[in-house]
This record gives sequence, structure tokens and C-alpha cells, in this order.
Amino acid sequence: MQNKQKSLKGNLRVGLGLSLLLLFISSLASYNSIRSLIRTSEMVKHSNEVIDGLEEVISTLKDAETGQRGFLLTGDKVFLDPYDGAKGRSLTLLETVGEQTKDNPVQQKNVVKLNELIKERLSILEETIAIKKRGGNVTVAELLNGKSYMDSARAVIKSMETEEKRLLEDRTADLNKLAGYTPILIVFAAILAILITIFFYRRVSTDFNERLKLEDDLKNINKEIERRVKMIRDLAAQISKGDYHVRLDQDQKDDLGKVAISLNSMAESLQYSFALLEDKEWLQSGIANLNDQMVGEKSVPELANDILESIVIHTKSHVAAFYLLEEDTHLDLIAGYALLEQEKKSNLKLGEGLAGQVWKSAKQILINDIPNEELTISYAAGHTRPRNVVAVPVFRNEQVVGVIELGSLNTFSPLQLEFLHNISTNIGVAVHVSQNRKKLQEFLEETQAQAEELQAQHSELEGLNAELEAQTQKIQTSEEELRVQQEELLQSNQELEERTSLLEEKNQLIQERNMDIQHKAEQLEQSTKYKSEFLANMSHELRTPLNSILLLSKLMSDNKDLDAEYIEYAEVIQSSGQGLLALIDEILDLSKIEAGKMKLEFAEVTMGEVSTDMRSLFAPVAENKKLQLIVEVEENLPNIHTDKMRLEQVLKNLLSNAIKFTGKGKVSLTIRKDDTNKFVLFKVTDTGIGIPADKQGLIFEAFQQADGSTRRNFGGTGLGLSISRELAKLLGGEIDLSSKEHVGSEFTLTLPVSQSDAISHSPEEELIPPAPYVEKVTEEPEERFTVDKIPQEIEDDRHEIQAGDKVILIIEDDTNFAKTLLSFTRKRNYKGIVAVRGDVGIELANRYRPLAILLDIQLPVKDGWQVMEELKSNPATKPIPVHIMSSLEVKKESLLKGAVDFINKPVALEQMKNIFQKLEDALSRSPKKVLIVEENKQHAEALSYFLSNYNIQTEVVNNVGQSIGALHKKEVDCVILDMGIPDKNAYETLETIKKSEGLENLPIIIFTGKNLSKGEEIRIKQYADSIVVKTAHSYQRILDEAGLFLHLVEEKQTEGKTKKPISDRLGGLYEVLNNKTVLIADDDVRNIFSLTKALEQHKMKVLAATDGKEALQILKENPMVDIVLMDMMMPEMDGYESTREIRKINAYKHLPVLAVTAKAMMGDREKCIAAGASDYISKPVDIDQLISLLRVWLYDKI
Repeated sequence: MQNKQKSLKGNLRVGLGLSLLLLFISSLASYNSIRSLIRTSEMVKHSNEVIDGLEEVISTLKDAETGQRGFLLTGDKVFLDPYDGAKGRSLTLLETVGEQTKDNPVQQKNVVKLNELIKERLSILEETIAIKKRGGNVTVAELLNGKSYMDSARAVIKSMETEEKRLLEDRTADLNKLAGYTPILIVFAAILAILITIFFYRRVSTDFNERLKLEDDLKNINKEIERRVKMIRDLAAQISKGDYHVRLDQDQKDDLGKVAISLNSMAESLQYSFALLEDKEWLQSGIANLNDQMVGEKSVPELANDILESIVIHTKSHVAAFYLLEEDTHLDLIAGYALLEQEKKSNLKLGEGLAGQVWKSAKQILINDIPNEELTISYAAGHTRPRNVVAVPVFRNEQVVGVIELGSLNTFSPLQLEFLHNISTNIGVAVHVSQNRKKLQEFLEETQAQAEELQAQHSELEGLNAELEAQTQKIQTSEEELRVQQEELLQSNQELEERTSLLEEKNQLIQERNMDIQHKAEQLEQSTKYKSEFLANMSHELRTPLNSILLLSKLMSDNKDLDAEYIEYAEVIQSSGQGLLALIDEILDLSKIEAGKMKLEFAEVTMGEVSTDMRSLFAPVAENKKLQLIVEVEENLPNIHTDKMRLEQVLKNLLSNAIKFTGKGKVSLTIRKDDTNKFVLFKVTDTGIGIPADKQGLIFEAFQQADGSTRRNFGGTGLGLSISRELAKLLGGEIDLSSKEHVGSEFTLTLPVSQSDAISHSPEEELIPPAPYVEKVTEEPEERFTVDKIPQEIEDDRHEIQAGDKVILIIEDDTNFAKTLLSFTRKRNYKGIVAVRGDVGIELANRYRPLAILLDIQLPVKDGWQVMEELKSNPATKPIPVHIMSSLEVKKESLLKGAVDFINKPVALEQMKNIFQKLEDALSRSPKKVLIVEENKQHAEALSYFLSNYNIQTEVVNNVGQSIGALHKKEVDCVILDMGIPDKNAYETLETIKKSEGLENLPIIIFTGKNLSKGEEIRIKQYADSIVVKTAHSYQRILDEAGLFLHLVEEKQTEGKTKKPISDRLGGLYEVLNNKTVLIADDDVRNIFSLTKALEQHKMKVLAATDGKEALQILKENPMVDIVLMDMMMPEMDGYESTREIRKINAYKHLPVLAVTAKAMMGDREKCIAAGASDYISKPVDIDQLISLLRVWLYDKI
């Protein structure tokens, strides 16, 4: 039946499939035929158009001749109008004919020939007309010459028409042919489809009749199955009632026969399972009965008798004996069952008899079918002897402590023997408990005897108490004497009270003086507040002109049209301005500390981070002065809870002073614990000029130095140590100084591990313990791996390189290995270039721009590290993948310097394939996506916009947690991370990315507006591939970096096409500011002037206002303003109020307003944003940062 169904379905599938196939083929053939018909018709039309075009060409020439002849005969210029019109039109018509016949080489030659003839004919016509205009006469020869050109043109046109007519005839014939056989094809396909349909209809009808016959057969089979199923159902019912002996006879091998066999097997399994359950139940009931007999406080003999009785009854034995181990030397008979007195053996040696052997072997022994046995079973009518005996060991803690013998007339079954084995340990435990109970009773009796002895001792103690009471009476007498003495003391107290009254009067006087001191302290606090406000305001007044100085000097230094001398002057002005700015910042820091507005951010700080930052920052400075910098860090230092930035600010000041005042010798930083383990000591020691004893207290005062004369050798403001001391106090610590003139100085910064242990700054002396031994770490110059021997050059493929060849550069001084690499390179279908020197390798990389580079470390002239550094610092060679091979263990350093992989020498040949596979993967990698981690939404969207114009996909997240998730969920090729994001674990995130499987080589670009310290920059570069600071050129930089890391090289252009410049693909980066209108609101015209000059260089239109009211008025008059630069300190209406007023106007709710302030105090940024500002920048304005901000807020207005 199933085969018939398959046959029916198969017939339907084949019939329908053939019909559809035929329909498809006929449709396709008809489509092609009709399409050819249309194409041939178009070609016929094309030939007619060409013939018409040629007729028009000859017609225009005739018009030109007619006009010429009329002018020659009459001299009337009216006849020249047809000539002038035909002169240009003839060539245009010929050009059209040429376009129409561009696929016909013969006609193209005719067109060229005809073009020359027409030009010559028109030239002769022009000459004859010119002669006539001058009043001359045209000769017959000139007319005949013109006629000859006209006849030639007619001949060429005739030839072209003949060719087109021939083509027309061929195409017409093809058209008639196609028109004839297309209907025939359609009719043939229709007839064939009808025949196929009739054939498969007959086949399907036959299959259907066969299916009806099969249905009748199935009904008969179904009745037989029902009968057999009933038999199986009856069998299953009997099994369910518990009759497991019933079986079903089935000889047939079909499925029902298999079911019957399965039911028989199930009945046998159930029969066996219930037998097992009965045996298990018998075992458990025997063990339970025995446990019941062993419960209770019984002596060992009583317990043994009860045990034997329970075992004999359950196993249906007839005689039994229980032997127990005594003193580890022999077995004693402690109980018996049905034993005759004369047959009892009360004592057995170990190993003697059946019981002794069982103890020795610790195994059960069974003896069956015994003919004569000493053991006798006695009963009233006589006695008999057991035929079977079993001896069972009794265990406790896996040690045999007794033996039980059983005798029976019946054979012991395996189930009975298993029962005896299972209960042996329980019996041993019960016997042991009974023995311990007996020992416990003995101990109790002994304890009672001791209690009676204690009672006697108690009686003796009562006698002693009586003696003590007598002594107490004597003590009471002594107390009376003491009372008299107390009265005398009371009189003395009265005298003291009088003196106390006098002291209270003095205390009152002291309190009044304290009130005066407190009042003066309040006045001092008020004075400090006024001073801080003065410094803040003074900072504004200083920053405002400084802003103009820095901006204009920057513009002048960047102006290449000025003389070198004036550019140098501008750079000096800018350098001086930056120095003045640093002084202002130090004054502000000091004022913040004194005003109590210095905000600290406490967190866990590791000493390893601090030491690394200091070493990275000051090692180059010390090396320049040829000083030895030593950093000593004690092992197992705890993390401290402090503000890392302020801690490093103090250490930077101490170390910079030490290096500044040290001409030769060394400067060291020692970090260790004190003896209490509650504080960490930072000792900065130098071998410099030292500080005289009378100057040591002075140097911590503001604006003071040890050498304060006008002729001093060292510069500086004198604020650094003063600020450092105050910061140390804020951090809960202090700074101590120990110095000797001309020997050196030692500054010790003491900070608590926890702020709960912070130092209270009272004038008490603190002892500093001696420093423990620590390992010294000295900074050494970077090791170079250049070799002296320069081998001979190797013949390579450099002279055979042609356009389109794939080139590999091999930089290796081992000539044998280099030849092996060159040979393998050629086998991989690459051209190989070999350099045996580092400097030559760099030159070849720049000249040939290879697809990849194989690089050794130890090379002549320049080592591999120098080569790698120059390759990666050159934008032209930076994207080239470099694979480093060396015998040195420098894999980590290689990857950090930008290599795609590293492999140790010697390199086996089978490793060559892996090397080339790595290089080919790096070359074939296509950019997919860049992940941007940026807290500022506007900045992130601007960066995303510029990257998207560079055909780079982007995804934006605003915290490092989301970035880790995005990296694992989606395929990302590059990460751009803003280090200004508020997560404190940004460094941990960078480390996590680099340690994650699959992300080790992921390029990371740090894009930040922070001014990174040298230590921060060095630390970041351990993880990141590049650092870009947000400036005017930062978006160009970020595109360059992303392009290099994503291998976005220029696409290969086809021949004859020029490459599109990178600058054209920047999505209008340089056009963002073009023709944009900016409103500058500032009360200082110098700032307006300098900002205007800077912004006009970027083609911006500038409007200016000197106060808030004027700014609002200009906005009303100029609604097309794109952005506002708002100074926050202005007369009449300041920047805060002006910004709020702007935001009240619906049209300007989303107008970008950049707040400009000179105070740079804590909370200024938040205050500006709260007033409605879009972003914030402080004075003096860095023009690069300002341009960057303007692009961020104006990119979407291109």
C-alpha cells in the first residue's frame, strides 16, 4: 500500500514536473524568439535612420551649393542664409551618422572620408564666396574643383547607402524568419503538453484502481489482528492480577508475535523480581528482629543468649554456640543454644577448631553433609547429629571480636548465609556497647567512692571558715582606725575646695581670653575667604588678557608667511604665557586649599601604580641630567585609601625639586610601611645642594625658597612645597624634612593606610623608624641588538617586479635562512625582496611598499626594534603587517610594538605556512565596525558622523560595562575609548579587553579631552595603540588612526582613473565651519579681536557683543546665528543670566551655547550646564580645543 501511495505521488510529481518544465522551456524559447524579433526590428529601424541621415547630409550640401551659386550670380547676401545654415548642420548630421554606425568599421572609414570631403567642399565654397565679397571673379577651374569634391562626397554617400541597404535586406530577412517559426514553436509546445497530460492521467487512473483492491485486503488483515490483540489483552490482565506463571504461545514472527514474546519476557522478569523482593523482606525482618533482641541494658551473656535464640529461630537451625575474644589470646564460650553440658568447649585457643580458624581467617566457613559430628542435638525421645555446620565471624571496626557456630539438619541456603554475613557487624557493635556499659558501671561506682571522700574534705573546709571569721573581726577593728583617718582627710579637702574656687576664677579669665582668640580666628577666616575670592577674581582678570596673548601668539607662530625671527618671538611669548598660566593654576590650588574648597576623591590606590607612574615620568628627565633615578618599593605593601591624583601631585613636586636641585649623583623614591603598619612612608632623597638648617622651616611657606635672592641659580614660584604640605594634611598625613647643606635632602611624606588612622596635626614629635632592606630598581637605557658583521647581499626578485605583483620584504642577516624564506615566498606565488641590514630594510619598505614584512631583531646598523619603530611611525608603511622571527624571547614586546605575530627561531619548514597564513589573514581582513565608548552624546554622535562618511560602521555606548558586552556580542574591528568617562576602572577595562580570548590584537584608540600626564600616557600606551587629544585636527587624526588599524588603504583604481583624495572623503570635516555664523559675547574687546581673527581663518562669520543684553538683541536681529560663545562674567547681564534668557526663546532652545569662563574653579562647569550651556571651555581658550568643540556642535548643519 505504501509503495502504491509512493507510485501515485511519483506519477503526479513526474507529470506535473514535465508539464511545468515544458511550459518553462516553451516560454523561454518564445521569450528569446520575441526578443530577437524586437531586436531585429530595431536594427531595421536603425538602418533606415542611417539612410535618412545620409540623405539629409547630401541635401544640406546641396543647400550650401545653391546658396553659393545664388550669391555668385546675384551678389545678394540673402542667398548666403541657406549656405550658413547648411554649413554647420551638414557636419552635425554626419557626426550623428558616425555615432549610429560606430559598430561598423567599414562605415566608420566612410564617415571619416566623407567628413574630410565635406570640409574640403565647404572650404572651397567659403573661398569662392570670399572672392565674390572682395569683388573678384570666380574661375571655372575653381568651380570644377569644388564639383569634383561634391561628386566624391556623393559617391561615398552612395557607397554608405548601399552598405546600409544590404544590412537592411539581411535584417529584414532575419525578421521574416523569426516571425515565421515563433508561432510554430508555440503550437508544438502546446500539443506536446496535451499528450503528456493524457499519458499521466491514464497512469494515475490505474494506480487509483489498484489502491481500491488493497483496501479490501487490509480489512481482512485487520480482523485477524483484532483476534490476536484480544489474546494479548487477556494475558496482560492475568499478569496484572499477580499470575506470573501464565504464558502465551505465538508462532508468527510479525509485530504482534513480537509483542507476545515481550509479554512472556515481562512475566518471567516480574516472577524473578518478586522472588528477590521476598528474599530481601526475609533478610530485613530477620535483622529487625535481631535488633529488637539486642535493645536494652543487658549483660554480655544475656545479650549473647538472646542473639543466638533470634538467629536460630530465623534460620531454622538446631544448635548454636557464641565465642568471644578475651584479652586477645583466646576465645571464651559465653552462650549456647541446645548444647549438651559434656559437649561444651568453654575455651579455645586462637586458630584451634572451626571457631579458631574462622577468627584467624576472618571469613565465614561452611561444612555440608557431615557423616559424624561431635556436636549433638538432644530432644525428649533421644538425640541426633547436625548434617551441616557454619561458623560466622563477628566484626567491630573491621576486627574479629567473636565467632558464632550454627548447626542444622538442613542445608544452609545462600540467603541464610547472606543473612549471617549482614548481621555480624551489628552483633559486634551490640557486644561492644554492652562491654562499655559494664566498664561505665564500674567507673560510676568508683566516682561515688570519690564523692564520699570529697564530703569528708568539705567538713574540714568548714572548720577553716570558722578561723577566717575570727580574722574578719580583726579587720573590722582596723576599719575603725581608717575612719578616723578619713575625717582628717575631709578637713584637708575643705582647704582644697577653697583653692579650687581660686582656680575657677582663673579659668573664667582664660575662657574670656579664648573667646577673644575665637573672635580673631573668625576674623582670620573671613580674611582668608576674602583672599580666596580675591585670588579667584584676580585669576579671571589675569586670564582675560592672557587669553588674547596666547591666541594671537599661537596664530602668529602658525603663520608661515612671517619671518623666522618673528615666529620665534611669537613662540617665546606663547611659552611665557603658558608659564604664567601654570603660576595662576598654582595660586588657585593654594586658594582652594585655604578656602576649604579642594575636593578630594578617595579610592583604593596600589603602590605599584604610583611607583610605575613616577618612574615613567621622571626617568627621561633624570637621564637628560645624567642622574641615577632609583625607585625602591617594599614588598607586600598594602593598598591605601587616598586621592591618587593629589598623592602623585605631591610626589611629582618633591621629585621635580630633587632633580632640579641635584647636579650629579642620584635621586631616589622609597616607599615602605612604618612599624605600626598603619602608615605608608614615601621618602624622596637626593644628593643635591641641601638646605641650610635656618632655611628648612621657611621653604614650606608660600612664595619662599631656600635661596630667595635676586641672583639665585634656580627658578620657581616657591608655591610647590607649600601646596604639597597642605595637600598632605588634607590626605591625613604630613611631610617631614631632613637635610644637610652640600650633602642632600630627604623629604618624607607619611600617609595613613586608612583614613580612620589619619594624623591629627598637633605639635607632637613623631619618630620615624629606619627603612627596611628593599630591592633597588634602576632605570637603564633601552638595550640594542645590532650586530657588527654585515653579510653579502642576496640576489632576489627586486628587478623582476611588475605592476600587480605581490611583494614580501624579508629583513634577515642570516643568509641561509633568508634564502630559505625567499624560496618559500616564491612557492607561495610572491615576489621576494631581501635586506641583510636594518637601514636598507626601511629604505626598501618605503620604495616597494610590500604587502608584508618578515623581520629579524638582531641586524646590522639598525636592529629590528628600530626598524619596527620607523615603519610604524611612517604613515605610508604603518599599515603593512610585520611578522617578527627571532631567537630572543620577545613575543610580548613584538606584539606590543605592532607585529601581527612572533615566532621563535629556529623555524621549522612546517611553521612557514602558519607565518604566511597570519600575514594573509592580516591583509585580507576587511573593516566591519568601530565601537565608540564616549560619555558625551553630542561628541559621540559627531565622531560617529565623521567616521560614517569614511565608510566605517559605528556603534556607540556610554560606559565601559556596555563596551565589554558589545565586544563579546558583536564583531568589532577597532575601539575608540574616551578616557574621560566616569568609570574609575577604565585601566582595568583596557586590561580585560587585552586579556580576553580573541581580543588580544584588537586595536584601541584613546580619544580624550583630558590633558594626560606623562605617567598616564605611558601607562595607557601599554594597552592602547594610539592616543588622540581632542583638538581642531583630532577628527583628521582619528580618521587616520582608524584607517591604519582597519587597513582602509586606497582602493585600486582602474587604468586611466585617478584616485579620490582622502580629504574628499572626510564627509565635510573641513567644510563644517564654512560660512557658519558665530556670536561672541565678551566684555573684553581684545578677546573678541583674537577670537575673530582665529575663527575667520576657518571662513566663519563673526558677530560680536560686549554684554548679555547686546547679545540678545543681536540674536533677535540675526536669527541665522549657528552657535554662541558666551563669556560668563560680563557687566549688566552676565553669561549665566544671558544663557537662561536665550533658552526661554523657543527658536533658540536647541541653539548651541559654549560657556567661556576664566575662573576654572570647582563647580563652574556644572553651574554653566545648569544655566543652559551646551558645553564648556575655560580661559585662556585653546584655539584647537575650541575648533574641535565647534565642529562637534555644528557637524549636523553642513
